[in-house]
Amino acid sequence: MEAFAQQPDDELAQLQELSNKWESDASGPLVSERVSSSAITTEYANADPVYQAKTATLPQKYAQYRTCRGDGHCGWRAVAFSYFETLQRMGNPHKFLEEETRLKSLRNILNDAGFQEHLYEDFAEDMFDLLRETAAANDGGASLLQTFNDPHRSMSVITYLKLLTSAWIQKHPDQFQPFLHQPVKAYCQSHIEPAICEIEHVGMDALVNVLVKPAGIAVEILYLDRTPGTEVNTYRFDPVDHNNAALPNPPTFRLLYRPGHYDILYKLEDLPSIVPPPIAHPAEQRVFLNHHQSTQALPSKLPFDTNNFEIPGLSIFSGPAVSGPGVAWAPYPTYDFSASPISPQPIAQPITQAIPQPRIEATPAYAPIAAPPPPPVSIPTEYYSTTMPLEPPVTSLPLYQPSPIDRGGPFRPSIWEYESYSMPQAPHPPLCQTAIFRNSHYNTAHFNNPDFEPEQWQPDTEYNPSDRSRKKSSHSQ
Repeated sequence: MEAFAQQPDDELAQLQELSNKWESDASGPLVSERVSSSAITTEYANADPVYQAKTATLPQKYAQYRTCRGDGHCGWRAVAFSYFETLQRMGNPHKFLEEETRLKSLRNILNDAGFQEHLYEDFAEDMFDLLRETAAANDGGASLLQTFNDPHRSMSVITYLKLLTSAWIQKHPDQFQPFLHQPVKAYCQSHIEPAICEIEHVGMDALVNVLVKPAGIAVEILYLDRTPGTEVNTYRFDPVDHNNAALPNPPTFRLLYRPGHYDILYKLEDLPSIVPPPIAHPAEQRVFLNHHQSTQALPSKLPFDTNNFEIPGLSIFSGPAVSGPGVAWAPYPTYDFSASPISPQPIAQPITQAIPQPRIEATPAYAPIAAPPPPPVSIPTEYYSTTMPLEPPVTSLPLYQPSPIDRGGPFRPSIWEYESYSMPQAPHPPLCQTAIFRNSHYNTAHFNNPDFEPEQWQPDTEYNPSDRSRKKSSHSQ
């Protein structure tokens, strides 16, 4: 009987020894990228029905999560990473300086707990360096994630936080002793300070009180356990002000606790907003067309608006833009536009997108008068610019489809004959002075002639001495 009773004790001792030597086969990154929280639901698809029900509701409130490697530091790592990430999300560079100053002031607590300064100053300096680097970074947290996946730097930060948590617990023994089954100092030496030691509830409470809440950050911990219900239990740590009142709407990070493991949860509002890159639009080309309105030769009706007339590539003058109708510049020779007497064409819809202008050979503005006019330039409607440089206001110019000009119809003055309208010329001599032609509409002196010109009186013709002598001789006979 004694041998039989002794055997279970030996087995328990052996099992305890195996348990102490067991190490988890941890793999994967120390802190992963954000992934969809629906992966948690898939992970527990074949688990206990309570876990299935609770994990099925997680994606409805929490969009994404990060996994932390379960190497005995996942809780410390989750709090440390979330602390830096939340500070970066707040977008206040001065907050990092405030936190560095505050943490440096906690050196007295470390010294009072018996930690020698030359033993922890390297860990503290790594913590302060990471605060400065995160404040200067503008990469959406990429460098922070890279730092926490560096085993040496991340363990240095975690070691500093462990020492700070141990000193805080020893500084406030009355707050934590009721929850411990051993003296405070012994608990810290066995459950807080060792290199490989996962965080417990007492350590989590102390870490939040010394690191997170004084920074004005709230923490929510969701416990995924087998308690009744379809939703996980949530415990919240709210920061307080100097009057011990909870701060309104503080920045918050969230942790998911599964037995022996911590991960990081994100709501949709916790995710950084994605700003779309600016769309590069082609530069709008603006063409300035300077013209002069003449009251002598400009037709009364044109099939387009001459005040807002704009043709890409045709700029007659290099002077300033026209600011209103009737504007002229004396130093520049001006030419009027004349249109054939045709019915106006329907107006096309304005084009809303500017298209690069093609190279168009325009008619030279200073061509000789005697040179034959070049053929008309046909400009495609799709290359019209829609931006008017005239001010005020900036308007869109409707397109006008030019029609073929009929030069064989009724009388039409040409733009190359402008000088005949603006400069005085000698009167044309009559073609014939017979009585029948003088009363015909083909006579330019007749009022029905399109080129009607009143006949001018010529005294030399009326009072020719030779004619007078001829008339006298005829009467004498």
